[in-house]
Amino acid sequence: MHRTLPLLALLLASACRGDDRPPAPAPAAVAPPALADATQTALARDVDDADRRGTWYEVKHKWQGQQVRWTVTRQRVLCASADACHVAAFPIQRPAKQGWLPKLELAPGQYAAIESTCGARAQCEITVEGTLSRLELSAELPTSVTLSNVKLVQTTAQR
Repeated sequence: MHRTLPLLALLLASACRGDDRPPAPAPAAVAPPALADATQTALARDVDDADRRGTWYEVKHKWQGQQVRWTVTRQRVLCASADACHVAAFPIQRPAKQGWLPKLELAPGQYAAIESTCGARAQCEITVEGTLSRLELSAELPTSVTLSNVKLVQTTAQR
């Protein structure tokens, strides 16, 4: 007891001592550099590499927040409204190499632009630009992609 009492007093004194310095600011999040190739094909390669190497976090950090320009297929049944618009990131093939159906969070007026461009066609190939705002990937679950502030850039081959 005689030895613990001075130790306790010392701990109490150091805990009560005020520190006039303001807390250090939190380190700023460092955004990854812009990608030279921000296509869905480049992302697919990185996802395949992550599958082999287990580098899910690195791929997510590299891609999330990036500006992308993708040519996708708008399928009328998957893009029925501005709030529920998914597209096929890759041409349909059997067996499918990638099964993503990115969700598009469209900039104001862009759903009308897509509808006007694609009309009633079941499929329409379009090029869009936006921010890859959400990327969920793992070995256990399917890849999930959300593009935000999406704008129609051009219409390419019509089907």
